Amino acid sequence: MKKVKIALWIIFLGFIAIIFFSNKDYFLAKQGLQIKLFVTEPFQIKELPNAIYFLVFFLTGFLIAYFISLSERFKSNKKIKNLNSAATSQLEEISALKKEVDSLRGSAPGSQTAPEDQNVTFFKT
Repeated sequence: MKKVKIALWIIFLGFIAIIFFSNKDYFLAKQGLQIKLFVTEPFQIKELPNAIYFLVFFLTGFLIAYFISLSERFKSNKKIKNLNSAATSQLEEISALKKEVDSLRGSAPGSQTAPEDQNVTFFKT
């Protein structure tokens, strides 16, 4: 699986390189930006290559998306922890109830069946 992942990344980076080199003149052309607000004078940004603008706006969008999803990830981690603790407490209650049932049946203490709750795995947080 690692080799497939590396191969896909190489193919992806190859496509990005093809796009860049086929549009090299556009990406390396310098262009200035001007922000006009109605209450202040226009703000001039010095001329930079278009590739820099692409990178800046892409990274800005990426960071905005990351910070928006950050709260959801914290909520999900908290929910997973709560569910894992609930499952653990329920497994403890199940084992206590099994012991109580065995004691009420009057079975010998050495003849216990294999507990089913030993096969349960929880999500890693």
